[in-house]
Amino acid sequence: MNIDSIAIEAATDGACSGNPGPGGWGGLIIFDDKSELEIGGSEQNTTNNRMELTAAIKTLEKLKNYKLKENFKLRTDSKYVIEGYTKWIINWKRNGWKTSSGKSVQNLDLWQKIDQLRINGLVMEYVKGHSGDKQNDRVDKIATNYSKGIPLKSNSKESESSVEFFEKSAPTEIQELFSRNELIQKFAEKKYLLSSQEITNLLGEENLLQIKQHLPFEWRNWILIPKGEKYWIIEKRNTDFL
Repeated sequence: MNIDSIAIEAATDGACSGNPGPGGWGGLIIFDDKSELEIGGSEQNTTNNRMELTAAIKTLEKLKNYKLKENFKLRTDSKYVIEGYTKWIINWKRNGWKTSSGKSVQNLDLWQKIDQLRINGLVMEYVKGHSGDKQNDRVDKIATNYSKGIPLKSNSKESESSVEFFEKSAPTEIQELFSRNELIQKFAEKKYLLSSQEITNLLGEENLLQIKQHLPFEWRNWILIPKGEKYWIIEKRNTDFL
C-alpha cells in the first residue's frame, strides 16, 4: 500500500468483557492494490457500544488520509452504529442532542465525534456477526484480542515490504503519524495549495492557533507557508544543521 492507493472497503468491530469492563476495537481498510491496513486499541473500563463507535471513529479518521472509491462501504455488525449514524443522529441534533423523551443522548461525545467525521458518499453496511464473513471475523479478532490485552499482530506475508509491515504492526498513534508525514511529503512534492481547514485536518486541531494567525510556521520536518489570504503550501525544512 502506498500514498496513491485507493481504499475500496473497510470493516470495524468492537468488543467488551463485562459490559462495562475491559474493551477493544478493531478496524480494517482494504486497498485497490490488495494491501490491507489493520488498526486497533483498547480501553480499561468501557461498554460494547462505545467500542463499536470508537472502531468506526478511528477508521473514519484513518480514511481521511486516502482516496476512496465511489460508493465506499464501511461494514459493521453493529446496528447501533448504523442506525445512529444514518437516522437517530438527525433527530438528536434537531432536539439539541436530546432523545425524544428529553434525556441526554448516551455516548454523546462519540456521537458528536462521528458526526464531525462524515465522509460524503460513504455507506454503512450491516454484516451479521460471526457468520463466516472474512473481514468481520478479522476485526472481531482484533477487537477481542485488544479487550484481553493481546496486542495487534500483523498477518503480513514474508514478501511484504518493511513499510507495509510497519503500518500494520506499529501502535495506532505511530501509524497515524507515519501516514500524516507521507501525505505532507506528497503535498510538498506536488506543491499543492491547501486551505486552512485542510491544513487543520492534516496537522490536527492542536495547530489551529498557528494556522489562524496565517503566518509561516514549522511542523516537524516541514514549513507551512501562507499563500494569499486562503491557501498554504508546504516545503521541506533544511535539517542539515539540526
